[in-house]
Amino acid sequence: MLFDPRPKTSRSDLFNYEEELSRLIKLFDDPLVVVSGLRRTGKTSLVLTALNESGKPYLYVDLREGFSSYRQLYTLLAKSVSELAHRASKRRGILENLMRLLSRIRGVSIYGLEISISWSRREKPLLSELFGVLDEIGGKAGERVVVVFDEFQHSRGSIGWVLHNAIAHSYDFDKNLSFVLTGSEMGVLYGILRNPENPLYGRAYGEVRTRKLTREESIVFLEKGFNEAQVRVEREELERVVEELDGIIGWLAYYGYLRLKSAGNLENIVEEAVALAKSELESFLSTRVSGRYRLILKLLAEGVREWRALKRHLEKAEGREVSDRALYEVLQQLKSHSIIDEENSFTDPVVKKAALRL
Repeated sequence: MLFDPRPKTSRSDLFNYEEELSRLIKLFDDPLVVVSGLRRTGKTSLVLTALNESGKPYLYVDLREGFSSYRQLYTLLAKSVSELAHRASKRRGILENLMRLLSRIRGVSIYGLEISISWSRREKPLLSELFGVLDEIGGKAGERVVVVFDEFQHSRGSIGWVLHNAIAHSYDFDKNLSFVLTGSEMGVLYGILRNPENPLYGRAYGEVRTRKLTREESIVFLEKGFNEAQVRVEREELERVVEELDGIIGWLAYYGYLRLKSAGNLENIVEEAVALAKSELESFLSTRVSGRYRLILKLLAEGVREWRALKRHLEKAEGREVSDRALYEVLQQLKSHSIIDEENSFTDPVVKKAALRL
């Protein structure tokens, strides 16, 4: 159903993304694809639906929590390979080849359909070996295997660099793989791909972008969702919802889901959304040493967007002169993480409300 809070996996539940869906399915024949867009605009739903519609074997790796060690990365990969094995159980040829090829790699253990990958220095396999197995499976099946890294911008640091290097190597030599990199922190994501020192630099890629719904699309989405549940909601309420949530389909679905659960009126539901967004902002701030981010976010939420005014407030709060460079770096980081746009306006009205409470 449209208001199901989980990522969509079928065309019938994917609202108004026919063009993006068709394009993405075609791009699965390319070696590298980037799917970008603001948080909660349907990237994961689009990718999973495209994978199911295409019928291609795929490996899906969720990087939302990030990783900073081989242990974390290889645990994620083992979970994803195990999920691939479970899906492949319906296609015996693929499953048999997967298990046979994996059994030849050092550090890989197989328990039924569950896969374990060692991260120890002596036994851990190379990522290129794991990608090589998928490439060989694709060759034997006569189709590409799609490898998805969701929220790829979280692949940072030295271990992230190892992953980037392995993807670049596979891009050059594995002809039966297609890598799909998604990201909601678009400045960070494209910063990786456009960095001349990064192994992925210079590799051509196809691109699909998700978007906010228009006002009318948003109302139609809500109407269809409530019609599915045979619940009548006044047009006036739907218009108020769209004003509050600004066409971000994830928030619209969140509202619809809670509304059907009788979780309260619009104000109460928006409060829940703001609380969720605030926890995400706090998580972002916890990785920043400088307390300037918190103050700048609050100032921007209060409508202070002009450079001189921001700098004046910042200097008053700190009781000292603040360089232009320092303010520039804070704003650039907020833009890179898609929290604000080039006009210093919030990209998400719910996050703006959350910033007022920092």
